[in-house]
Amino acid sequence: MGQAPFLRLLIPVISGILYFKFISPSFNLFFIGVIGLFILLISFFIPQKHDYTLRWFFGTGFMLFLFSLTVQFCQYRDTLVSFDFPKQSTLFIGEIVDLPQPKRRSVACEVHLTHPTDKKIMLYLETDTNCQLLQPGDQIAFHTQIKPFKNLGNPDEFDYQSFMHNKGFSGSAYTNSSYWSKTGHQSNSLRSRALRVRAKVLNVYKSFGLSDDEYAFISAITLGYKADLSDDLKEAFRASGTSHVLAVSGLHVGIVYIVILSLFYFLGSRGRVFFIKQILILLCLWGYVFITGMPVSVVRAAIMLSLLSVGSMFNKKGLTYNTLTVAAFFTLIINPSYLFDVGFLLSFVAVLSILFFQPKLSKLYIPKYKVSNYIWNILTVSFAAQLGVFPLVLYYFGTFPTYFFITNLLVLPFIGIIIYSSVSLVLLSLFSFLNLHFLQVVINIIIICMQFLIKSVLQIVYFFETLPMAVLEGHHISALQLFLIFASLLSLTLFILRKRANLLISFLMSIVFLLASNTFDIFKQPVNEFIIYNNYNKPEMGYRINGRKIALPINSNQTISHPSARIVLLTENSYKSKISNQVLPVDFLILTTDNSFSMLELITFFQPMEVIIDSSIAGYSADKLKRECEKLNVSFHDISDSGSFSVNF
Repeated sequence: MGQAPFLRLLIPVISGILYFKFISPSFNLFFIGVIGLFILLISFFIPQKHDYTLRWFFGTGFMLFLFSLTVQFCQYRDTLVSFDFPKQSTLFIGEIVDLPQPKRRSVACEVHLTHPTDKKIMLYLETDTNCQLLQPGDQIAFHTQIKPFKNLGNPDEFDYQSFMHNKGFSGSAYTNSSYWSKTGHQSNSLRSRALRVRAKVLNVYKSFGLSDDEYAFISAITLGYKADLSDDLKEAFRASGTSHVLAVSGLHVGIVYIVILSLFYFLGSRGRVFFIKQILILLCLWGYVFITGMPVSVVRAAIMLSLLSVGSMFNKKGLTYNTLTVAAFFTLIINPSYLFDVGFLLSFVAVLSILFFQPKLSKLYIPKYKVSNYIWNILTVSFAAQLGVFPLVLYYFGTFPTYFFITNLLVLPFIGIIIYSSVSLVLLSLFSFLNLHFLQVVINIIIICMQFLIKSVLQIVYFFETLPMAVLEGHHISALQLFLIFASLLSLTLFILRKRANLLISFLMSIVFLLASNTFDIFKQPVNEFIIYNNYNKPEMGYRINGRKIALPINSNQTISHPSARIVLLTENSYKSKISNQVLPVDFLILTTDNSFSMLELITFFQPMEVIIDSSIAGYSADKLKRECEKLNVSFHDISDSGSFSVNF
């Protein structure tokens, strides 16, 4: 607490967010704020002789006030993202707030509605030439029905609904090309202009003649634009333990910050000019933040570097725990939902872990030469970051890259040079209109060198992905195990530093409880089941045996093997216009793929206890089947509406 006094302000903010999220989002705590203000007022009238003993009065009052204020702000933001759109198709007017992203069958646009309501939605437009020309700030009018976000309901799936809610989206909609148009108005806000600059820089990258992977890579590490990253490329970086390279974070922002410092180096380091220099640096830094789209890791790094610049004006230097808590405080004030963002947690925990572990690790060995010192610093920083991050990675993803030491050592030196090269190319391209031969030669040389570096990075990543045991998968841990791992790491480190018996006891107790929890999970018998998944693209079903998924081939009408239930799967309507003298009783009748099914016809062949309508059945056909089931008094389960369906063994 002494090293990070701003933590006193961060605690009530985090407490208010957690209260709103998990305890009572609707109950207003305005009276708590009033009590806090009253205690604050009393603290000003405390006699001087009791100032020290009653110093907690002011702090308690301010923390209660800040806690109440945070809850109020969370309630306000919740109303901004709540779903309250008409149930019918309506005319909306909104502004494109980011670069449109091409999808498989549409173009996804983030739209901030201005009429008839003030909300943010994800709009999917039918792919055509007009939607591909949209730019951030363009105002469009469209006619559609907005729907709430909904999870697929599959086991262990990603919580897409909460993810979009945390991002500030209220709903999503689709409209074809004949139901939308540009109004001709374009916003000139700072954010819109910055994102239009990003689009121009991306066009500059495209002119370099890079391959798809190379272009996607450089767009991601310099501008935070990851829409063009292929699944194979993302998986390769994840398996090699270098996925943090693709997310613009402290490493990337730090390099850009050094570039900005170099540009204004001529202004000196003292006097009034130095203050002007720092202001220019801050403007350039936050301009870069806006260009990247303001991801949480970039905002965190920019706040910390901004504090570093402001501190340098007053001869205060260095990044500390307090700098990190200040960055966390303002990040959560901007958007409280960031507390539940995986990127926020990974970013801050990684920096916290580096601040805590890296100085201690670096003292274990003192290199004699600059090269060995550089390598040792990379190793200690990488290991320190992984110490803090790996429990969170296991908790959220259940994976752990085994070669992260080597890959980071090989890849990180290239990243700085690539970012320096890309900044140089963008700056030089501004003078391309001069048509100078020497300038074009320099640009071509830099492009060739940058292509070589990018190809080297990609080859390293793809190589380590192919190695055996490159990534350990399927090792999800519980929230309790996450806490116990952090507790054991902290207590062991403090014991090594301070040699106190109580710290050793804490470490051993954490390990005992962690082993007991793991043993309990091992002996806990997994549920074996047959599952029909919610997959809009194609029918998907199979078995889960001892925690292992076994896919079921879906080729034709068939009987599903199950020890205790009679299950029939129909993929085509071969019973149309046919007659049967016998009715087959079944427990579950699964209808998939074919939109011509009719329960009025199938009931003469099957007597189902429940009908399962797969998500591959079109919406209009599913509605017809449900109406027929209701008429026949047959229970049904619509996968599209209710999520996956399972039958236990």
